[in-house]
Amino acid sequence: MKAAPRRVTAPAATTRERLIDAAADVIAEEGYDRAGVQEIARRAGLTNGAIYANFRDRSELLAEAIGSGLERLLGQMDEAEPHLAGATAGQVIELVGRTLALHTPDRSRTLVSEALAAARRDPDVGERVRQLLGTLETRVAGTVAEARADGDVADDVEPEALARFAVALAIGYHLTYATGMAEPDPAAWTRLMTRVVGSLRA
Repeated sequence: MKAAPRRVTAPAATTRERLIDAAADVIAEEGYDRAGVQEIARRAGLTNGAIYANFRDRSELLAEAIGSGLERLLGQMDEAEPHLAGATAGQVIELVGRTLALHTPDRSRTLVSEALAAARRDPDVGERVRQLLGTLETRVAGTVAEARADGDVADDVEPEALARFAVALAIGYHLTYATGMAEPDPAAWTRLMTRVVGSLRA
């Protein structure tokens, strides 16, 4: 049974934002290859013409939808920092490390697997995914370098290597979830991540 069109209260979202949000929903539910423009327009409460008035083609719309979903999923550092006003870089790493991959909506997790699969076939999606992951790695590496300068992380921990490890761990976690595997006990996962982060200290 098809879901009802999404209700969006103007001016809460622009036409472009409504289409991106609807496309992300369709990708998460039906998969990248089966995400059609007609269903996306219906979910957004718009016409097919609205899609082509705002995007070059279907590929560009889907790339933007995947990018938007990944930005939300990978934004844990943004969510953590307001709770750590005045915190050191080491404390930011500790908080993000403890909560890495937890408390993530199913929709966002599904978008990860669809994004990686589509990135191999669609240049637009591939470029968007590489850009987002690269930006995240750069930010993580910068935080690690700052923590290392403060003495909170050992000198032999390379920021770029740790950034790649963190991104790979987060993506891998969500990919296993997408296969239907049960999540580990949250308390046990948090203890493990606390131990891992603790091992980075000088």
